[in-house]
Amino acid sequence: MKKMVRGAIAILALSGLSGCVDDPLLDLNSEPTEVRANPIVLNVKQGDSSAVLLRLINPLNNSVRTSFTISGAGAGIAVHYDPLYRPEFVDGSDTLIVPLDKSQQRYFVVGVSPGEFTYTATAGGLSGTFKVRVEPANLGAALSRTTGVAGDEVTITAPANTSFTQTATVAFATGANAIASRSADGKTIKVLVGPGVTGAATVVGVTMDYLTAAGNLTLVSTNTVTTPALAAAPTTVSAAAPNAGAPVTVTLGGSLRFRGDGKVLIGGVEAGITALSADSSTATIVPTYNSTGAVTFTGVALSFLPTVALALPSDGKTIAPTATFGGTTLAGGTDIANAPEIALPTVAGRSAVVTDQGAYGAYATCTGTLGGNTCRIYKIVVPATTTYRVDANWNNAADLGIYRLTSAGAFAATVADAHGEDASKNENGTMTSLAAGTYYLAVVWYAGSETQPTTFQMRITKN
Repeated sequence: MKKMVRGAIAILALSGLSGCVDDPLLDLNSEPTEVRANPIVLNVKQGDSSAVLLRLINPLNNSVRTSFTISGAGAGIAVHYDPLYRPEFVDGSDTLIVPLDKSQQRYFVVGVSPGEFTYTATAGGLSGTFKVRVEPANLGAALSRTTGVAGDEVTITAPANTSFTQTATVAFATGANAIASRSADGKTIKVLVGPGVTGAATVVGVTMDYLTAAGNLTLVSTNTVTTPALAAAPTTVSAAAPNAGAPVTVTLGGSLRFRGDGKVLIGGVEAGITALSADSSTATIVPTYNSTGAVTFTGVALSFLPTVALALPSDGKTIAPTATFGGTTLAGGTDIANAPEIALPTVAGRSAVVTDQGAYGAYATCTGTLGGNTCRIYKIVVPATTTYRVDANWNNAADLGIYRLTSAGAFAATVADAHGEDASKNENGTMTSLAAGTYYLAVVWYAGSETQPTTFQMRITKN
């Protein structure tokens, strides 16, 4: 039975072959006409390799056994023959060899440097030239410097055959930076590094000049940059021992500036900023009554990195007001009819500071509705709906409360009254979304073991 089947298969094979050979339109062994690569365009990452298959084919797309010669490989690639591809058994034995000529050969292409390159494969008197696109693996040693100080400029250069987009961003492992300029051709970005920058640069927005359709890449430099952290703010104060209530100017050095939310603290207690210089380097403050100690800052920034808020100590500066009062006083009224007006701040973060050493009065709303003993009254005119923070301090542990009155002098709302007689000597509160209009602030004293304070200070800050 087996012999019969084998004989039938042999007859069918011969008859089929005979039919093909007799067909004048079909020649399985026609001369080769083309060298073909798969893929025709090879994409490979720098430092990596990818395989390409080469065939010498005839018009019927049949492969012709052959070997290839590789020439003209671009400088950014290396093409290596795979000597182990497609081994064959020798004459039906168990011995494997890799013949020199095969119907298909395999080569490995190594990406050496970014760019678009070509190589040429030749066999049977025919040649084919094929493209290889090498995608960069990193930025290389792209940074112009590896050490510096805050404010130094670092140039980042794109690898050969790549560019930075005009919206590319730069980041380091730690610290901030600001892009100073971009070249029109996208080959360089210059950044100003901030304090405490460490690590490699990561650039989001790198394109391959030879394959823009591939989209943006994110690449990292192989070298790093380090800048020391900013330990303290260079500081100049106009007076280290001002009279109580007197204004003091505080000037920042080293390209530091006050932001809109900048604050000066003395011994950890905020001092109201009543004015700021045009370049935001100098703040005029009135130290909070009873505060003393080291000068520190929040909400300051380097001039070239205004969005990065810093909290820093001064370079050892202190302010310790004397016991002698030397500021401008504004005596509160004893009635809404004689209440002085406090000029409210118009800029967010700025403060109006009032120090009062005047007499107390017995206004009816204070002694009646609010149940106090005496009070001082101030007028405020709100130009538009605004939120204000109110901070008050005085010279003893007396029980004071701060209340908002209507334009007619009636009680409207409690501003700050969280303590009774208290050693903290302060009250704090907020007037939230206060509508435009005229109001009065009453500072009411409640009799107890403490006498009326002789000095009262109130800071009103626009939020």
